[in-house]
This record gives sequence, structure tokens and C-alpha cells, in this order.
Amino acid sequence: MEKDQVAELCYHLPEAAHEQLCHTREEIRLLAGLTARISAEADHLHLSPNALARCFELLADQLDYALHESFWPQTRARDGQSKSQ
Repeated sequence: MEKDQVAELCYHLPEAAHEQLCHTREEIRLLAGLTARISAEADHLHLSPNALARCFELLADQLDYALHESFWPQTRARDGQSKSQ
């Protein structure tokens, strides 16, 4: 595979978006750890549907940000050309 072909198979992820993905990963691990600890102590885990929905909304927003910030190199180059014209 030639160098140009490899470049077409990757995307760019800005540092801020990478940091957001890492932060989101740690929040998911925290929630998993809390859930495992609570469920080990009790037969049932009671969560407010609103609290659970809010956790998922926050995680989804963080992932949306990171995905929005990532781009294929060709797409960003095309966008830059169309803005400069």
C-alpha cells in the first residue's frame, strides 16, 4: 500500500476532541465502577430514570463534540477551498 493510500484511510482528531474522548471514557468507567460496587452490595440497583437519562445525555453530548471535531483530510481540504473562493 502506498503512502497516499494510507493517508486516505485515516482521519484527524484535534487534541481537544481527543481529550474529550478520554474524559468521556473515564466517566463511563466511573459509572460502571459505581454500578458494580452498588450492585455487589445489594440485590437490586435503583436509579432514577431522570438521573440515568441525564448521564447518557451528557455522555452523548461529549461524544457528539469529539465526532464533530474529527474529519477526513480530504473533507477539510475541500471545505477550506470552498470557503476561500
